[in-house]
Amino acid sequence: MAARKKRWQKVLYLQQSYPDNYVPESFLRDLRKNVNFHWYSMPDIVLASLNVIQEISLVIIFVEFFWMMQIDVYQNTIYYTISILTIFLYPLLILSSSDKNVSGELRTGLIFIIGGFAVSPILKTLTETVSTDTIYTMSGIMLIVHLLFFDYGVQAAIVSPPLSINSVIFAGVCLASRLPTSYHTFALLTLVTDIFVVFPAFQRRLNQHGPPWLKFLIQIFVAAISFILMIHLGSMYASILYSILLLSICLFFPWRFHEWQRLKENIYGPWDEAILDLKAS
Repeated sequence: MAARKKRWQKVLYLQQSYPDNYVPESFLRDLRKNVNFHWYSMPDIVLASLNVIQEISLVIIFVEFFWMMQIDVYQNTIYYTISILTIFLYPLLILSSSDKNVSGELRTGLIFIIGGFAVSPILKTLTETVSTDTIYTMSGIMLIVHLLFFDYGVQAAIVSPPLSINSVIFAGVCLASRLPTSYHTFALLTLVTDIFVVFPAFQRRLNQHGPPWLKFLIQIFVAAISFILMIHLGSMYASILYSILLLSICLFFPWRFHEWQRLKENIYGPWDEAILDLKAS
């Protein structure tokens, strides 16, 4: 009677009568799929997409204000709007400060306003020798870089707040050199700081301590302002394309992401590298 074959063991130090590529029937017993998978609901995805819409809307508002300054229309309205925005944003940022360092933040804001006004004549002539087409191209690329690397609240390797802020400020300096006077330059730089530096800082503190509905209303208001300016100042075709872009980001892409979650299949098993559980230790 033939001797019974020994049972296969998952060890390396034992010489067994099995081929090297032997796969036991219990190999897939420990297979796990989508461990710690988080299912995102459609309302959550739509609300998250509003962060992208808001930043695109701010870029559109900045470009439209620059265009109005360049063709010299609605100058008083632009100055009043930027002044009111600055007067409201800085106190709101100070009041929402968690560390109560009011004097330090107020000092920083005053230094920027006074320093920006002092160096505006220099910034206006900084890139006069560069052609206008090159300025517009560099500014467009920098605005795209700002949108790509902006912190939308998602932890990813591509997120880089310093690169995002520096790129949009660089775009503002480049475009400011194409404005008529140094007063226009100072107004545009103040607008850049208000909507791309001070406003995001205020909104981050609002996300931590404020009600969620207030953030939603602010995002809708910013998108509405950009859309109204696009209709009033841009062409009909540009307005249609812009509305399609906003609807795609807000509805179509979230819907596709919500549906594609069903196709996600990450497999885990004993063949993976061992991961130390620091909480258990």
